[in-house]
Amino acid sequence: MDKIRWGVIGATGFADLRSIPEGIKPSRNGELTAVQSIAEDDLRRVAEKHGLQQWYADVGTMLAEAPIDACYIATPPYVHLEHVRACAEAGVHVFCEKPLAPHADEAEKMVAAANEHGVKFGTAFMMPFHHLTQEARRLVSEGAIGQVVSIRVQFGFTYPPQGGVFRHSKELHAGGAFMDVGCHATDLAERVVGSKVTSVMAMAGNVVYEYEGVEDSCLALYEFANGVFGCVDTYFACSPQNLVEMNGTDGVLIAEGIMGVTSGGTLRVRTRGAEGFEEKQRIESNEQSTYQLEFEAFADAVLNDTEPPVPGTDGLWNTKILDAVYESAETGQRISVS
Repeated sequence: MDKIRWGVIGATGFADLRSIPEGIKPSRNGELTAVQSIAEDDLRRVAEKHGLQQWYADVGTMLAEAPIDACYIATPPYVHLEHVRACAEAGVHVFCEKPLAPHADEAEKMVAAANEHGVKFGTAFMMPFHHLTQEARRLVSEGAIGQVVSIRVQFGFTYPPQGGVFRHSKELHAGGAFMDVGCHATDLAERVVGSKVTSVMAMAGNVVYEYEGVEDSCLALYEFANGVFGCVDTYFACSPQNLVEMNGTDGVLIAEGIMGVTSGGTLRVRTRGAEGFEEKQRIESNEQSTYQLEFEAFADAVLNDTEPPVPGTDGLWNTKILDAVYESAETGQRISVS
């Protein structure tokens, strides 16, 4: 094979908006074969839009009937375990949206199911594939800002309460802004710093909006294994600049455009001179689609029988950090992650 055949579980929301048109369809090594959703009216529209003859309301039926090699799971996190198990038992490789699950114990069961049935399991974090993420990692490793002291990653947008939105419900999503986008920011922080989070202190609350038991704002302070300090602040209450900022002994790295759904942005390295900060380096994004890159990377792992670059174990670890963030916010205590 030079291409894998993709099925999509939960094809009528974000998958239809971003992942299918920007990820699967333009990929060099994959093709869209079948789609599934319980929203049958919308599903028919999605199938017609993408020229598909195979669309299903039932996951089991799609896995039994459709000729697919891998499934992209874009359903809400509270049903990810059910869908990952179904794919694994059918011998279908799994590429699952973040967060993998509302809590780490479910994510552990997902990893175990994939291992038991011998299928590839990837976590759909697209920001590691952003051109500026790669450049930031390179610059840090080359010592462009000296020894890294701290990192701040900011991610949020305005998201007023809406009926039926699972992200606004503790029963369906376990958390609000941090559960939805703090997972992205945390994963990116670890990758750029080059070290894992070891402990967490967090605050969460509702500054503007009241949802069904989840927060509209959350700030987490991290200590990394290499001694670097971090701050991740996330919002459903406002639309911040969504910056990545790293402070080092010899300068500052600032990235705009990584945290979001687009592929543009600018990365700057600044150092302090006699007359204030001076820009030493500036890199513009090459605008290559992060969605296309993440789907191609997972398909390559399937085709070449290699480990996915962002495996399910990365998603599991990330979920452990999310658990620690919410435990800290609830108890007011510093929580270790292991």
